[in-house]
Amino acid sequence: MGLVSCKLNRQERRWRLSVIVTTYELYIQDIWLRRIFDWQLGGKTSDFDHSGGFNFSWQHDARYRFEDKTVTTISFFDNAGIGMTAEDKTTGNWSRAVVVELNTSASPMTTRVLRSYDRPDHETSIARGSMQMLPNDNVFIGWASYGLISEVTQDGTPVMEARFVDETMSTYRSYKFNFTGRPSLPPVTRSIVYGNSPKTANTFHYCSWNGATDVNSWNLYGSSKNSSDSFTLLANVEKTEFETMYMTRGFVAYLYVEAIGADGKVMSCSIPTASELPRTWIGTFCTADGICEIDEHDESLQKPEHEHFGAKLDHGMEVTSLTKDALDEPMMLGVGLLVIIACVYLMVHLYRRRNVVRYKHVE
Repeated sequence: MGLVSCKLNRQERRWRLSVIVTTYELYIQDIWLRRIFDWQLGGKTSDFDHSGGFNFSWQHDARYRFEDKTVTTISFFDNAGIGMTAEDKTTGNWSRAVVVELNTSASPMTTRVLRSYDRPDHETSIARGSMQMLPNDNVFIGWASYGLISEVTQDGTPVMEARFVDETMSTYRSYKFNFTGRPSLPPVTRSIVYGNSPKTANTFHYCSWNGATDVNSWNLYGSSKNSSDSFTLLANVEKTEFETMYMTRGFVAYLYVEAIGADGKVMSCSIPTASELPRTWIGTFCTADGICEIDEHDESLQKPEHEHFGAKLDHGMEVTSLTKDALDEPMMLGVGLLVIIACVYLMVHLYRRRNVVRYKHVE
């Protein structure tokens, strides 16, 4: 019994019931005719004439691209070696991705490199790697080492390149696909009320849907009553960043939102949520359970004014006239206190300096 050293890293079936097998060499196995292998590409017993200079080693991710009765076109990632030293670079100075045409009707069979894409930093991917043909005919290549990825046009023009900052990190293979996220959980909201009373309040709303990728806008529905069964549309707000912020001038007791797609259809909606009230309202305007006494005839509460900031309050929100009452009053008090302290310090300093001045004695 013999022992064979073999690493199977890729196999792909083609239309006529044959399989391309990638080990240390490339093989075609004909399942229909029950032959072990039709041919071998690479290695010491290759069935192809490599006198044209084509060579490769330690390859990965071999795939069919085209086949007829005379030629077969394949693509694969040519590692070209297993290390960084000159001895380890067995067939090339750096790794590459190649598209190769195999003339299987010639005798002997021959190879021709149709396209070759070198690793951008001219280093060797010591293990792993991938090559992907994109729908727009660009080529997306995962170079494994350092997590390096790149996208090029068919003629090799760079489109994109990225890598990990930490050079100890790497990838096995890399692919590029469109991803559309539709979470099973609904969107979430939070509303915070600022102001001295419900009649002078401003309500800030935050909405997000973690994992959703195609939300175009939000429909915000609010209620100024103490129940969650009567809502009116406050506004349709364009989605901005991960979390969208919106402000209404007026007290909004409950809020829920609808996530709207680019086609204008409702994708999902949140659960109605009670707004967070100022602590000073408890016992004055509202009970400990958050039930507030609202004037049903106050139109400012039924149809609150609003403004969209498109940013979170804690991340550089633009302050406008609508927010000054809610946000600027504590700031102005703080600034005034600092001015008073500075004046007192200056007066004390000048007084002490005057008392310690030494006069020259004159006889």
